[in-house]
Amino acid sequence: MKKRIKRYTGFFTALLLAVLLGTTGQTVQAAEIEPIYIEAKVLPSDAPTFDVQVTVRNLGTDWEGIVRLKTETGLGYGSYTDCAYDTALSLPEGSTKQFTVRLPKDSIDRTDGYVRVTLLDRKMNSVTEKMFPKLLQNDKDALSMGVLSDAYASLTYLDMGGNELYYGDRTRPIKLVQLQQGSFVPSLNGLAFLVIDSFNTQALTDEERTAIESWVDKGGMLIVGTGSQAEKTLDGLSFLEIEYSEADDTQVNDFGWDDFVDTSKLTMVEFSDPKDTLGGYYQYLQCGAPWGDGSVSLLPCALTDLGALGADAYLNEGTQESLVERILNNAVDMAKAPNQSGTLQYNTDYNLERIFTILGRGSNRLQFGGLKLLVIVYVIFVGPVLYLILRALKKRDLYWIAVPIASLAGIFLIYWAGRGFEVASTSVYSVSMEDLSDKENVTTYLRCYDAGHTEWSLSLADGYTYAGPMMGSRYYYSDEQEGSYYQRIQKEGERFAVGIRPKKGFEDAYFTAGKAAQPHTGTLSWDGDKTVTNETQWDFPYFAVITDDSLLIYRNLAAGERFSLADSTCEYMETVTRLRTNSNGYSYSSNSYTPAEAYYYGYLREMMWDDDDKETRKDIDIKAALGMGISYACVRAQSDDVIIVGVAPDWDKAAEGDCSEVSYGCLYAIVEE
Repeated sequence: MKKRIKRYTGFFTALLLAVLLGTTGQTVQAAEIEPIYIEAKVLPSDAPTFDVQVTVRNLGTDWEGIVRLKTETGLGYGSYTDCAYDTALSLPEGSTKQFTVRLPKDSIDRTDGYVRVTLLDRKMNSVTEKMFPKLLQNDKDALSMGVLSDAYASLTYLDMGGNELYYGDRTRPIKLVQLQQGSFVPSLNGLAFLVIDSFNTQALTDEERTAIESWVDKGGMLIVGTGSQAEKTLDGLSFLEIEYSEADDTQVNDFGWDDFVDTSKLTMVEFSDPKDTLGGYYQYLQCGAPWGDGSVSLLPCALTDLGALGADAYLNEGTQESLVERILNNAVDMAKAPNQSGTLQYNTDYNLERIFTILGRGSNRLQFGGLKLLVIVYVIFVGPVLYLILRALKKRDLYWIAVPIASLAGIFLIYWAGRGFEVASTSVYSVSMEDLSDKENVTTYLRCYDAGHTEWSLSLADGYTYAGPMMGSRYYYSDEQEGSYYQRIQKEGERFAVGIRPKKGFEDAYFTAGKAAQPHTGTLSWDGDKTVTNETQWDFPYFAVITDDSLLIYRNLAAGERFSLADSTCEYMETVTRLRTNSNGYSYSSNSYTPAEAYYYGYLREMMWDDDDKETRKDIDIKAALGMGISYACVRAQSDDVIIVGVAPDWDKAAEGDCSEVSYGCLYAIVEE
């Protein structure tokens, strides 16, 4: 019995020791895998980039690999910009390294998502990663919303939880400012929005009412909540001259609120405009209208009541944030001020991109006429001609062997004739923009394609300091899991490379890149007598002048030449506007086309479809490059400036290595009138 007990005791002792040893081994192993710490912050900069400073600290063994940065909106629809910014990094044991990743602002239109920083080993396996919510948001870009209310704490949801609103040329966060009666007037000038809700406006002084009305007239956006607080909130805003009454069951959904929220939980009112103060202009979700350069929006319910609703009150998968965003978007759309430059920026960027797609369709495009003729001759020969020849020679019995021989010969000839159409390297079209007034550094746009179906990359020339996807191409989403990418920007040392993982051969990729370069000497000057002087070293086969409400295109401006517009033949002329209609069709100008739109629709597209006129099509590539220069320069000028843009071929190459590049340069000058 004692022997049996000893045997069991020995067994359990051995088992316990094995467990302890195993546990101790796991602890040691875990202790040997020390963490790699990642930190990121945005550096202040006036450059056209977000400069993200990344700090990586290694508390473990030597590590070498890639630090990948990606911006992700996290909005659920198209969550990823699908561009990876990769930096090669060697991190010895116990070391800390710091570097900056420059993200072009033109490649990112939302900053309310998060930045993901991932460390990848040499086999591209993830080692660790860290998320940085709203890293790119900046208070300087925020839209200030003043809130005048006795229940301010109930309205803090109006910042949409940090989500951004499209305003002007990009999305921006909302910054709430609590206002107090008696002291808010000096704060009005710094506000984009003013919300008045659950506040006794009859207590406002005449000076305060006048200040509010003047602020709206100069471009401010006034939003007034009513509903259960209508009498308290509206009666003191006498300049609106709006009447109201409690809405009945047939009126409660006049503004479409039933599409978004359970209105049975809200007190709703109906508006009337007996003096036509709002000009009969009503907006979805709100009674509103343009007012001077700004807008006025009256909501049929109180915003404090709306804020008290739970998530279950919102319909059709809507949320409190999405409803607020719609209301604010309507206010922005009705106002003139935010659309004067913003919508022009959007339309100009869109036109710049689609003009870019035309490059390569001109005289240097592939011509298949000779190859087509060879195929036709081959088909005719193998068919009736070969048969007739053999019949004349009385050798028709050899037809069965003559056809395969002729086929092999034909295949060889077609292959030999088609060798010139092989794309052995990546093809690149680049257009560089340069402000002759030295206000900006050089910006280059690249359109690239490769015959292959696998991932490719292209090295940029020396001197570029940042690169990223160009505009709309940034929204090309991959079909793979989170963390994957479509575009890829690689940096090793001071050199950049750009590339994509294509879905098919010859797939276009669009990139933007910038460098700090000394501007070319000279300028394009403008005299009051409508004379352009080219004081640069470049000859311009085509150049554009935008003055007053006219877009003018001319040929041949030689270096050092003084060119009189009045004494020269205009290649193309169109009346244009520097402003644009908003998304609801409210027009701020009687002219329908911006310079970029007029150039694309009235000049470039007509030539693009004119296949019969080879002389007209001959210079379509350089004309497309000029159109990009027009688009780029217009956004950077005021509505009354004179813009001069010249285009030159054979510009500085943007890419290096195994590629074939066609390059153009656009030099422009903006002259204040």
